Amino acid sequence: MKKSVGMTLLEVMIALVIFALTSTAVMNVIYNTMHGLSGMEESYFGQMVADNVLSQLKLAKIWPSNSWVTDKQELAGKTWYYRYRGQNTQDANFRSLEVEVFITSKVNTDTPVAYLRTYVSR
Repeated sequence: MKKSVGMTLLEVMIALVIFALTSTAVMNVIYNTMHGLSGMEESYFGQMVADNVLSQLKLAKIWPSNSWVTDKQELAGKTWYYRYRGQNTQDANFRSLEVEVFITSKVNTDTPVAYLRTYVSR
């Protein structure tokens, strides 16, 4: 009697199950990596917007008020919404400056993607 060569149906089914499980695991890793990169990109560009706002305020020699000022800026093909405000310090010649950057125009309810706090002088 000749011995049959090849795989049985059961072996093929087990191989397909193993392949499906590993493929699912690989797809989850790829999805999580891409999602993480998207968040890093938003954070990076948000920080660039915050730096731009700070530079614009310093160049214009604007003494920031204590109330929030809201505006928007174009960067990397997207519209970024930001707000900034000053806060008094113990020294009247210095003021704390906070800048928050958002992806949507809901600056009062969303969590900022970037936050910058520094001090400015007269």
